Amino acid sequence: MTSGEIPAVRHAARVVLLDEEDRILLVRFEYRGRSWWAAPGGGLEDAETHEEAARREIREETGLDLEELGSWIWTGEHVFRFEGRLYRQRERYFLAVVPAFSPSPHLLGSEEAGFLRELRWWTPDELEATAEELAPAEFPALVRDLISHGSPRRPIEVGA
Repeated sequence: MTSGEIPAVRHAARVVLLDEEDRILLVRFEYRGRSWWAAPGGGLEDAETHEEAARREIREETGLDLEELGSWIWTGEHVFRFEGRLYRQRERYFLAVVPAFSPSPHLLGSEEAGFLRELRWWTPDELEATAEELAPAEFPALVRDLISHGSPRRPIEVGA
């Protein structure tokens, strides 16, 4: 972070999509030579609520019209630079249990389409075995905990 530069706050919503086989759907993003896997989601637009943004982002990034959005399970915050601007992104993660489907991104803005590279279902074992970057890094343990214990009573803080 550049000395004295104050990041713009950006609110975002992400969805942990689990299917009936306990797989999680992740999106691979690529930006300026860096590649990482994260839950689908993104920034709130205009006067959207986190829940509205979560549904919209799932529709845009996966093609799924999410009928039932589960509880707010995690909260994360991280600072990053995008297109020359510094952001502090505050994320809410929601849980949604869905039937397995073949994701098909559509309605992506040109900016988002420029760095969304792939969607893939992951088993907990695959998450634990991968050398690829996951965001948050503790995804394997978080997913195992969700599968074993269900949603936390209140949102827990997760890393970037």
